[in-house]
Amino acid sequence: MKALLNYLVDLCLLRAGPQDLPGSNLLLVLFTLLNVLTGVVMITGARLGLFAAIAESMFEAALMLSVLHLGLKLRNRLPRFQQAATALMGSSLLLGLLALPLVAVSNQSESVVAGMLLLLLMIWSMVVLGHILRHTFDITFHFGLGVAVLYTLLAWNLTFMLFPMVN
Repeated sequence: MKALLNYLVDLCLLRAGPQDLPGSNLLLVLFTLLNVLTGVVMITGARLGLFAAIAESMFEAALMLSVLHLGLKLRNRLPRFQQAATALMGSSLLLGLLALPLVAVSNQSESVVAGMLLLLLMIWSMVVLGHILRHTFDITFHFGLGVAVLYTLLAWNLTFMLFPMVN
């Protein structure tokens, strides 16, 4: 377990890539379920009821995995899916866990510091996504980062369109 946590920290610090992770369906399922659960906690606390939070969190994970699968299929690199998907779900899980207390603080008060830290964490998550894409698709880091930013913006727009905020 410690080795997995160390790997996820190294991945999020851009010191490891998806290829450094052992291929494991069990690990992919575990990280995906934990990632969805973390998303549910975050979304429920932030703006939605439980059922909508579950649906949104599952949609976000399915969208990310589907886009990754499609991209790898189009580039004839489908054998990389398992490791890349596990790295995406694992890094998203770790960054989501770091965001949970910040989301809780920002929901309870108008904390500028928590808001700024959340913004930095969101930017860093795009950097990590770009890093994973660089290794997965054998592209430059800058191109991977551009794709990560574009994906994030499109995914946010699609998510907010399908799951509008409830006040």
